[in-house]
Amino acid sequence: MDNSWACRVLGDSRLEVLPTITAEKLAPLVPSSMKVTVTVSPDLGIDATLALTEDLHRRGVRVVPHLTARGIAGPSQLERIIARLMELGIDEVFVIGGDPDRPVGEFESALDLLESLATLPQRPSTIGIGAYPEGHPKISDDALTSALLAKQRYASYAIMQISFNPEAMLKWINDATAAGFTLPLYLCLPGTIRFDRLVRIAMRLGIGASLRYLEKQRGLARFVLTGGARYDPWATIGELAESADAARDRIIGVHWSTFNAVESTVKWVQEKQRELGCPGDGSA
Repeated sequence: MDNSWACRVLGDSRLEVLPTITAEKLAPLVPSSMKVTVTVSPDLGIDATLALTEDLHRRGVRVVPHLTARGIAGPSQLERIIARLMELGIDEVFVIGGDPDRPVGEFESALDLLESLATLPQRPSTIGIGAYPEGHPKISDDALTSALLAKQRYASYAIMQISFNPEAMLKWINDATAAGFTLPLYLCLPGTIRFDRLVRIAMRLGIGASLRYLEKQRGLARFVLTGGARYDPWATIGELAESADAARDRIIGVHWSTFNAVESTVKWVQEKQRELGCPGDGSA
């Protein structure tokens, strides 16, 4: 078990939240060492994301807004959004295509938005993009690889979609590297949410195969039936910490999809850091 690797990735933890929580409630829960990333709700749109981003920033939280390409009308709206962020001093964004089947404007994909963003005289110095180690239900693997390689020239890092299968993740990292992908990666995991909710999320994201791996390895079924237990992220992180595959070292941190269960996620990270004897006082 490589505790030093586990400590390193836990030490760079990010908390993804939905823009349905208030900054007043959220800010006191966030350790100073963690960033918060704010998703875009299909129902609330980008304005809710930006409003929460601004409020958190004013409360001293380091915050990263998500920009969903298919939810932004075009270059003019993008320029206004970026100008607003730069004026506040927010210098990092996370760019993805977004969930809507039909774009609201000119941007069909994350690459379209990234190319437009690159033309702006002022733009964030740090940009994250998405990656799909277990594929995407609507996009072929070849198309995903081509898009990833095209996007990486504009990006600083990539966040892998939720996966519970370390073997699949490491194989994907090796394959993507062989194809020319070089960015550092964040592991994406849910926080300590109930197993029954985890199953619903996995089905919605199209990662049922990954969940079946977790079931096989960790006996998930008995917990799902009772609905009485929560997912333990160590099931995935611990297996990666035991791996001898050098691809593991491309992972620099953990992006926590908290689904607004922030307090329990932070508590889990801090307790695990203390258990592992990570440097610092366990305040994450």
